[in-house]
Amino acid sequence: MNKLARSCAGFFAGAAVFWKKLPALLRFALKVLAALLLAHILLILVLKLLPFKALDEFMHHQYSTRFYDRNNNLVEIMALDDGLRREWTPLEKIPPEVQAVFIEAEDSAFYKHHGVYLPSILRAAMQNAKNRRTVSGASTITMQLARLVVPRGSKRTTFGGKLKEAFLAVRIEAKLDKKQILELYLNNLPFGFRTEGITSAARNFYGLSLYELNNGQIKALSLIPRRPSFYINQVPSATSFEYPEEVPHFMNWVKNQYKGVIPSDVRLSVDAEFTEDVRQHIEQTLNMYSDARVADGAALVLDNQTGEILVWCGSTNFYREDTGQIDGVLVKNQTGSSMKPFLYAMALDNGFPPTAVLPDVPTDYGSSEVYVPQNFNNRFNGPQRLRVCLASSLNIPAVTLLYRLGIDHYIELLQKAGFDSLYEQRNNLGLSLALGAGEVPLYELVRGFTVFARGGTVRNLCFTASSSESEAAAETRVYSKDTAAIICDMLSDRNARSLGFGFAKVFDTPYPAIFKTGTSNQFQNIVALGSTKRYTAGVWMGNVTGETVIGETGSSIPAGVVRYILDSLEKQSGASKAQMEFDKPEKYVKQKVCALSGMAPTEYCTAIAEEFVLAGTKPEPCTYHVFRNGRIEINYPNEYQRWFGGKNMNGSLSYGGAFEFVYPQDNAVFLYDRSLREMQNLKIDVAGGTGDTAALYIDGVLYGVSERPFSWYIPVERGRHGLEAVSETGESTFITIIVK
Repeated sequence: MNKLARSCAGFFAGAAVFWKKLPALLRFALKVLAALLLAHILLILVLKLLPFKALDEFMHHQYSTRFYDRNNNLVEIMALDDGLRREWTPLEKIPPEVQAVFIEAEDSAFYKHHGVYLPSILRAAMQNAKNRRTVSGASTITMQLARLVVPRGSKRTTFGGKLKEAFLAVRIEAKLDKKQILELYLNNLPFGFRTEGITSAARNFYGLSLYELNNGQIKALSLIPRRPSFYINQVPSATSFEYPEEVPHFMNWVKNQYKGVIPSDVRLSVDAEFTEDVRQHIEQTLNMYSDARVADGAALVLDNQTGEILVWCGSTNFYREDTGQIDGVLVKNQTGSSMKPFLYAMALDNGFPPTAVLPDVPTDYGSSEVYVPQNFNNRFNGPQRLRVCLASSLNIPAVTLLYRLGIDHYIELLQKAGFDSLYEQRNNLGLSLALGAGEVPLYELVRGFTVFARGGTVRNLCFTASSSESEAAAETRVYSKDTAAIICDMLSDRNARSLGFGFAKVFDTPYPAIFKTGTSNQFQNIVALGSTKRYTAGVWMGNVTGETVIGETGSSIPAGVVRYILDSLEKQSGASKAQMEFDKPEKYVKQKVCALSGMAPTEYCTAIAEEFVLAGTKPEPCTYHVFRNGRIEINYPNEYQRWFGGKNMNGSLSYGGAFEFVYPQDNAVFLYDRSLREMQNLKIDVAGGTGDTAALYIDGVLYGVSERPFSWYIPVERGRHGLEAVSETGESTFITIIVK
């Protein structure tokens, strides 16, 4: 250590002696040089550390994103403000010959200077003085980039402006290396004609990629930025590239999903060719039904496993002046019966067994606001198993379920399934929600319908072709796996569907599939949904202008398009039959039940069906069918006796059960219409009991006696009234009604 110290001391002592021996002028010159060098280093360090907001913003501004579909077909090059195209290409992907030509044309000493090249400045000064006008600006590539980063205040070139550009160029060189500077320059160089950057220039002027340009074309392009309006005539084969504009509605939606800068290249999940195929199929279908005033259509197709959007068709003609740009995937419409599977699934998860029987009989709900639903064919079918009610899309059973389960709870569950639109309408929705009176976009409806094929979960949709593992795992459970499996089984049951739809060929697929259709109240909207294990498709048809469809309930019309979509996808997939099967419930097994009551069949049951029953349990024996007086009679519960009595059926009905009012309900409220006071009557129905006659008392006064089925028509008078029915065997029941 002492030896090293002595060596250092000796070195500095010798250096001091040497310094003193130098001439004074030389020592002064070296001091100045050292000071300048130190100042330069300090300046570069300060400029490197000093924030340069304009440069930061420029480096991260938006480029014209190139969007490709899942098959790598270019579907759009995004236009920026005023239709400007400016594509980004990393320097390592720009051909070396392109780089060399532009450097030679604009700044041959690019790699020798630090933003400003003094020899060029002197040469330019001499040329400008000789010609008494600006012939050369001596701008380096970095100085030209500086003008792009901080644009000039005016088009005139001034000495002060040049000084500012030189200073900005030095700042840029302190911040970036040569590779970054050249990369920024080549990707932002203005060519005029709403074109910036060499990639867009090659595409716009020659219809070629950078890799396809020959030397002559490269040299021609290098001239254009100097005077675009003059040099464009020097380009021997200038052509205006026709930019692709495929899947336009989808592209509008995709671009709105980004909150900041969109990447320069995006691989989308959509299949552009198949989307066009679907669009044409919808258009052809609409043309077939033009007399029925079905004018508009839309489709959305999803991959159930990944959540990828495969088809997004917002209308049949995006460029139609009146309604073409209205996106039918995003427009909110009433869904009709297509929402019913969500309600039945909720019932299964909340204690209703698959064997449950629901009443399809004339029914009113509520007190102060009486709601009386009807079936689409104005018929009532009596007691029906839950499976038949869903598959045949019966209305009264659906409203009964919602009445029992609660509107608020149903809306909360639907929000969990992604129906945000319904949650926004929650204060304006009543029991008609069971029949699809709420307005939702096709986007939410199709995404929600995937819940059954996905085993009870939903996930956010993905518009890019490669979702990450974490995205794929992000899902929300809405129903149990068994419930989803049972719903799939019910919706694919052609026999259960026959009551409402017959044996329609459109639903008879050679592969496992589920379907649900819906029609809004005034027939403005007809919807069809369909799912296989892998795919879900939804098609909406109607009129965005609100006109009704003439003479068509029409849900089979969009169903035909859904069938076409699923046929095409499953044909392409090549999946085996085992892979296409829906999941089976784990805790349930199918057992034979009475087709009428859903209970365990007895020797008197005339029709047998199969239904899921919780494993290890057995339904109670059927109480609907009894043997009495030498024949089989049907012992309907009271809620069906009013319906049965109105059908004029011959003696197969066995009366029994509690003696009670079937209609109206206790504390029901009715409105008095003065204009109908002479003809306004209220029908009273009583069922059950053991007698064959019953008397009705209104406010303690005998009104009349009736034989079975017990019913009376009474006048409507304002006020609170007590109604009492008394059977011939002494049984009695009492309710109160209010007329306002």
